[in-house]
Amino acid sequence: MASQMRVTIAGGGIGGLTLAIMLDAANIDYIILERSSSLKTLGSTIALNACALRLLEQLGLWNDIQKIAKPIAGFNIQHDDLSPIGKIDFSFGEKHYGYYAYVMARPALFELLKSRIPANKIKLRKQVVDLVESDTGVTCICEDGSQYKSDILVGADGAYSGVRESIYRCLKQQNKLPANDQEPMKLTHLSILGVSKALDPAIVPVTEDKHSWFQLMLFRNTRFSIWLAPIDGNRISWCYGGEIEPNPCTSLTTGVSGFWEWGPNKAHTMLDNIRHLPTTFGCTVGDIIGSTPKELISSVVLEEKFFETWHTKRVVLLGDACHKVLPFAGQGAIQAMLDGQCLVDLLHGLNENPTTADFENAFKTYHCERSGTARKAVIGSRLFGYFIDSKGAVAQWVRKITLNWMPQWCVKSITNWVMCHRPQLSFLPAIEDRGLYKAWR
Repeated sequence: MASQMRVTIAGGGIGGLTLAIMLDAANIDYIILERSSSLKTLGSTIALNACALRLLEQLGLWNDIQKIAKPIAGFNIQHDDLSPIGKIDFSFGEKHYGYYAYVMARPALFELLKSRIPANKIKLRKQVVDLVESDTGVTCICEDGSQYKSDILVGADGAYSGVRESIYRCLKQQNKLPANDQEPMKLTHLSILGVSKALDPAIVPVTEDKHSWFQLMLFRNTRFSIWLAPIDGNRISWCYGGEIEPNPCTSLTTGVSGFWEWGPNKAHTMLDNIRHLPTTFGCTVGDIIGSTPKELISSVVLEEKFFETWHTKRVVLLGDACHKVLPFAGQGAIQAMLDGQCLVDLLHGLNENPTTADFENAFKTYHCERSGTARKAVIGSRLFGYFIDSKGAVAQWVRKITLNWMPQWCVKSITNWVMCHRPQLSFLPAIEDRGLYKAWR
């Protein structure tokens, strides 16, 4: 085992923190370089399924996750006037895969993961702007001029990865960057989201239910929707958003600044247009939004892209930095965690003095093992988005057939396609596969 190895992780998000916990379990030294001034996360909720939960149980996090999360029973889908469209029942999850899917406040999961990382392992205000690779290691050059040298660098710094930009710039100069990777990401969706404070169960009794039934409200004439999800602490997570019109100018380079010029005032105007809508929870959408602290409301742009190039000789990408998934099926964080599991297993298997060739071969294996599943997640999330957002008679007919007449065995077959990969770290005691449908790994 390469116990003398040192890893630099660029990015202190959920993927980077989970990777750090796994490296610690493998007795591999690491440091986290986070570009922001504080280690925190935006967003409302996050959903994790058995693919990630079995791994997190192996890391000793399962009991704490159950304290901050609710099991997901399924989705109730209706129009914005509450006329029913259908439902998706996922209540078989625990019996079939060993775990329900769980929904939790994203900050709560983030704080749980952060609590497992020693404070001296995290360096704030360290945005990686360049890097230098050699046969003895890789040096990260940060915006403030500081430098950090390690054996390898993991770019877990999100969709707008500075690490990816650095290695792609070098590869492009060498004419080694595929054409697909040279194309900018397109901004495809926007969302306004938040988490309410605790609501009165006498008024909103669904908040006390053991299981969470998501409510999806689809608009008849626009590709926007409202998602409502009861979570722990008698709170409701909400999201209002949808697909934006294609615009060749809205890309990685111009999209973010353009969106923020669109800004919070426009976001509040959009929310004002939906406050009057009723919900099946016994309150209006406005009641939920109005009970949300302003600091817990976020406006975000969403992108989708699968990158072909994941590594160089001593630099490797992870999570959104190499496969940006739309959030419809909750796959972003899950795929980042599975990336980390695969990568740490490979690093743990190296000898005590790995060479550049050893790292490069490990990264090639990592890409080979993970790219297929990650690509499947990107495609699956896109298809679920089409299923929810598409308009017209054909789309309505497809939703009606799928949500009302599809037999449960068919639903299970589709979820089996997603849930077949539930890996664990090979060097830790294994967690029993408790589900009827056994993981292939």
